[in-house]
Amino acid sequence: MGRILQIRVSAWTYDEDEVLQAWPRLCALVWSQLDQWGPAGMKRGVTELAGYLPDALRFSDLPDDVKKLLFPGVKKVAGILDDMRKALADWDPRKANALSDALEEALSELEKEAPRELLELK
Repeated sequence: MGRILQIRVSAWTYDEDEVLQAWPRLCALVWSQLDQWGPAGMKRGVTELAGYLPDALRFSDLPDDVKKLLFPGVKKVAGILDDMRKALADWDPRKANALSDALEEALSELEKEAPRELLELK
């Protein structure tokens, strides 16, 4: 590793369409807001979805009972994402891989809890 250039283990989503297929309700929540306020041409991968979920939930116009329902799952997703990023930064691909599985599982659990009405946010 150079003095200025740093090498990191990284993670990215190969096919962003798979994200939409796997978690359509969560994507509707996040992308409906980022399409208005986010940077043009932003990626729509797993880490982006997980990373923007807390703010998307916080700033959405969803009823308070829906926000309360989703908050624990969103908090779990955000925590796993942080842990995965730390593992990547620490050059621990084995741990990062295990956490990527946990992240996808947590997103899937949250998708099941999310109300169908989120699909109308598109």
